[in-house]
Amino acid sequence: MPVLMDWDNQEHTAIKVTFDGKWDLSDIHRMINKGVSMLETVNHKVDAIFDFTNSSFSPRNLISTIDRMEATHNPNERMVIIVNGNVYVRSILKVGRVLAPKTFNQLHFVDSLEAAYQLIKQYDKQPTS
Repeated sequence: MPVLMDWDNQEHTAIKVTFDGKWDLSDIHRMINKGVSMLETVNHKVDAIFDFTNSSFSPRNLISTIDRMEATHNPNERMVIIVNGNVYVRSILKVGRVLAPKTFNQLHFVDSLEAAYQLIKQYDKQPTS
């Protein structure tokens, strides 16, 4: 499967999505459905790490999925962290900040999984209001 999604830790505080090779919109819709189901099983904040390191293709009409992401937003979603997103993916997600402010309120771009985990640690150390 070109898009793999699962809990990244036993505490279920992070979801990791790995894009491998060529993927399409049907993969994104399956990912959204699975994410909704996963978030319904917890009552705490969850970060999402999207790893594009091994992605070789992004569908042209990716922006068409933004409305669905916003419509299925769960209040337990905290950060969306993009690892090694190409220029196209980054551009679409920057537009997503405007079109889907709940979903992409805490959007971050990093260059490695290690940087993603470091970002999560930094946020975990911040006092909650």
